[in-house]
Amino acid sequence: MFRKFSSMVLFFLAVAALFAIFVHAEKGRADSPAASQPQTTDTKVVAYYFHVTARCTTCRTIDSYSRDVIERKFGADIAGNRLQYKLVNVQLPENRHFVKDYQLFTKSLVLVRFENGREAEHKVLNETWELVGDKSAMQGYVEREVRDYLKRLS
Repeated sequence: MFRKFSSMVLFFLAVAALFAIFVHAEKGRADSPAASQPQTTDTKVVAYYFHVTARCTTCRTIDSYSRDVIERKFGADIAGNRLQYKLVNVQLPENRHFVKDYQLFTKSLVLVRFENGREAEHKVLNETWELVGDKSAMQGYVEREVRDYLKRLS
């Protein structure tokens, strides 16, 4: 019971911190089309893990589990540049727009499919927070979602 309560408290603290970042970012953001998307020129899937500077244990665990399953299960796709894994700190000025772009409310794993250098679609994998206590279940979820996005590449 206490563990579940403490997880909820951490979740709400993360939401509050991201909200504060979002509000602050909106005050100084320049609305340029180039700033609204990550830069890429390929057809590929990018798995972004969006985080803040101060990273809690749960945040680091989600990053670790996600990176591990992507590197283990999709090595050929990484080598062929069909898949990338990138960490992005949304507290850096140049990355703050991602909070709004992807409607992030906490640290998140987001899959983005690019076709000919343009974002075709994205999905925020919110279930990572629910599954982080079960490594196998969380990694299975990430693997299924990445596999689904890779199938959509033209």
